[in-house]
Amino acid sequence: MITTDNTGICQICHKKQSVVLCEGCDSRLCEDCRKFDLWGYGCGHVDPHVFCPTCFDDVDINPYSGKID
Repeated sequence: MITTDNTGICQICHKKQSVVLCEGCDSRLCEDCRKFDLWGYGCGHVDPHVFCPTCFDDVDINPYSGKID
């Protein structure tokens, strides 16, 4: 997860200051537009990941989104 320095504006809503970059497309995201997911691996290990709404739903970027049939 890459946090921003709060100098940019969210590239989704274009209203609030960004706090983090999308891990799929590097868009700046505010607290309201970011979407978190947890990727588990190994025995009890979990990594948090953050995405814009589009990348969150894209199984090629976020295979744990639950969108795979």
